[in-house]
Amino acid sequence: MASRGDDKLIGEGHVIVAAIDFGTTYSGFAYCKHSDYRNNPANPSIYCHTWNDGASHIREKAPTCVLFKPDGTFHSFGFDAVNYFYDNAEKTDFTQWYYFEHFKMMLFSEKDQLTKNTYLEESVMIGNKARRKKMKAMDVFAAVIGHFRDLLLNKRANETDSTDECIQWVITVPAIWDLKARTFMRDAAEKVGIPNNQLTLALEPEVASIHCRRVPVSVQTLNDGKKIIAAMTLGSKYIVLDQGGGTTDIAVHEVTGVDTLKEIHQACGGHWGGFTVNEAFYRFLIDVFGENVVDKIKQEKPSAYYKLLHNFEDMKKCFDEEKLKDPERKSKVIIPVEWIEYFENSNTVNLKESVKKSNFKGRVTIQNDKLKIKNSLLRTFFDYAIESIIAELNKLAQKEELWDVKTLLVVGGHAESPVLINALYENFPNLDIVVPKQPSLAILRGAVLYGFEPETITSRVMQYTYGIAMQRPFIPGVDPDSKKKSLVNGLVDNVFDKHTERGQTVNAGEFLKEHEYVPVRQDQVAVHFEFYATQHKNPKYVTDEGCSCIGILYFKLSGGMKSNKAMNLKINPSGTQIIAVVTEKDTGKESEGFFCLLD
Repeated sequence: MASRGDDKLIGEGHVIVAAIDFGTTYSGFAYCKHSDYRNNPANPSIYCHTWNDGASHIREKAPTCVLFKPDGTFHSFGFDAVNYFYDNAEKTDFTQWYYFEHFKMMLFSEKDQLTKNTYLEESVMIGNKARRKKMKAMDVFAAVIGHFRDLLLNKRANETDSTDECIQWVITVPAIWDLKARTFMRDAAEKVGIPNNQLTLALEPEVASIHCRRVPVSVQTLNDGKKIIAAMTLGSKYIVLDQGGGTTDIAVHEVTGVDTLKEIHQACGGHWGGFTVNEAFYRFLIDVFGENVVDKIKQEKPSAYYKLLHNFEDMKKCFDEEKLKDPERKSKVIIPVEWIEYFENSNTVNLKESVKKSNFKGRVTIQNDKLKIKNSLLRTFFDYAIESIIAELNKLAQKEELWDVKTLLVVGGHAESPVLINALYENFPNLDIVVPKQPSLAILRGAVLYGFEPETITSRVMQYTYGIAMQRPFIPGVDPDSKKKSLVNGLVDNVFDKHTERGQTVNAGEFLKEHEYVPVRQDQVAVHFEFYATQHKNPKYVTDEGCSCIGILYFKLSGGMKSNKAMNLKINPSGTQIIAVVTEKDTGKESEGFFCLLD
């Protein structure tokens, strides 16, 4: 871990600040020229890159879908990848290609096993795991980041200041991600030529909050008529619910100044994003078509498989308040003909008759190429995400220190879902529900502002307890007698030497108390520290349940064979990355340590 520019004005000295919102379902990037920010810092011109969806519609975000050729080289991203996949299904054998979507979730779901060499399975999850194609996750993420960088450079190719060195990059990450996942994103950016000193990471709820503090956002249905997040007074508190496609991030902020905020509760959330609705639809398809049919379509007609899922995504966006009020009516999704053909080739009854005889009788019908689902059934696809979110918000509401929180700011792509917003109104009638215009762009625009103003966040609350694995003498009454059987050089091994505690508030730029360490051997010219994280407040050993090694800290040592090798280590965990500094007691030399992702 090193200070990689998190605590200074990261746009300083660069012509452009560019931000990437790398989402589970949709992604995009935006930028602002330093001159435009200086001329109007209160509301600078932010340019969002636009995408053509292939149907003459211009979008400010594209699907997070990436297509690689059979040799593993990048082919296309976003709408280009989706449309090429669909339009060339008859003349291209895509079973030899690599198609990935929704892959960002891997950094959360597999965080404990994440390394530089973690492989990402293709999105077409065929039943036979041995036949699933894989690519290194690092290569997939890096390809998308590199594609965005190239698009920006090409867009500004005629400008005199269009070189890589002119750009300071900001990449957004969920607040609930651990340091290992955040470092993975840094390494992916570095792999395509974005150096650490030109990159910072921004937490998604924080930058959304920054955007909404700048832009007047009306609170709906208030007795006093109107309230503006941007006009909240000193000490006002509010919850930020970042409801994306993959994860739900929940943060609690307090206003500390005109443009400054502090975090007052550690980030929480989980895998409760909009994609859980698609997962429920997938399980529904298994029930309707049978797992063997679904798996065969994945293998032989992957474009038809994705076409149906994307048709459902379009239907989900249209599931509005009017349909919620009419649970007996049906919503329709177009079925690619291959689905019907594969089902009827594998069964003795046609699909229409099969559905009539199934558990979905009366709730689901087939009419030509249309799958019609009763609105009351479709509403159940949202249950898991909504119930999880409501349960988490209720936990926060029970905390005494948050009793005075009266406002809920909802951002992210899934914040546009009437099902979610209605559920929040029903369950939290005493909260002012705030949904900004274009909630899916709040993070992207806020990330650009954060690029110029990282000092906006004055303090953060530790999501994890962090510490170093160390050895020390046996302590009666503290260590169990069983530890005496596994002493290393007469010392208790794998002790968790705590540097921060979950729930601890750390001010921006603050270094915590130094800890002294002594190398095992006097002839060492370098040391490494195993860095651990856990959600438990007081772990005793790094082998305790819930403790995870998130990487290694490396330091080079100076001095000769006879020098005193004792050292003090201090960390600053207040940023989106941890800064670690070692001071050699004998020479006073200070060194900055770099957090290395495990191989």
